[in-house]
Amino acid sequence: MTTAESFGAYLSAPFAESLEKDYQAAAAAVVAAELGDCALQQVLEAIAPLRHHMAFAKKAGLFLAAAQQRLGRDAVLDLSVLGEEARLDCAGAFGQRHDLTVKGDLGSHAGAHLASGTLTVEGDVEDYCGAAMAGGKIVVKGLAENHLGHSMRGGEILVHRNAHDFIGNRMTGGHIVVQANAGYSAGYKMTGGLIEIKDLAWDLCGEEMVGGRIEIGGHIGRDLGMGMAGGELALIEAHKDTPRVKATGGKVAVLAKGKKRG
Repeated sequence: MTTAESFGAYLSAPFAESLEKDYQAAAAAVVAAELGDCALQQVLEAIAPLRHHMAFAKKAGLFLAAAQQRLGRDAVLDLSVLGEEARLDCAGAFGQRHDLTVKGDLGSHAGAHLASGTLTVEGDVEDYCGAAMAGGKIVVKGLAENHLGHSMRGGEILVHRNAHDFIGNRMTGGHIVVQANAGYSAGYKMTGGLIEIKDLAWDLCGEEMVGGRIEIGGHIGRDLGMGMAGGELALIEAHKDTPRVKATGGKVAVLAKGKKRG
């Protein structure tokens, strides 16, 4: 069965009840395809003609993720072959051992469930980038939308530009670095791990936080630590008097020249 035929059959099948099972179905479709010793870019080019199908974004991303694992090597994807009308969701999802570099913007769930290796995105990513990742590294050279690192357990995410709302939502471990600004409710209900926001953090940073640490390098919005029950918020010295509202626990530390002062 050719790559296009195998992907077409997978594309026409109904979605499963979980991302994990959709990935398993993609892996089975990849086994049925005659990949040979081709490059991952060639796999993308083989399935690109089907990009107008309503399920293409998610299923193509999972198919390519499974194909990279089967090919067993680092890869580069140039998304210009998709034109302006299509994006890939789930690119680099469930990745292990191998690195993936993507030239272009990605949809949702980029690097979800990543275990090892590095996903580098030379563009922007949509919601849930790095969701449930356990290891490895994600580098986003553009901006990241909502729920960056949702429920992540380990690994590292580095965003060169801004990140939107709910970064680190329910994270239990790992490390998120946002080089610019973060939106509302950073660290919402996080229980572990470290979030570094190099510049501004908008309202409700640390909302209902239970554990872990958030370091904020710039201005801070309203209602810092709303409902916070544990963990630590570290502020630079210039913002040491920022009020903490309705927090029942946790700690606010003050950083002087990058070092903890108290």
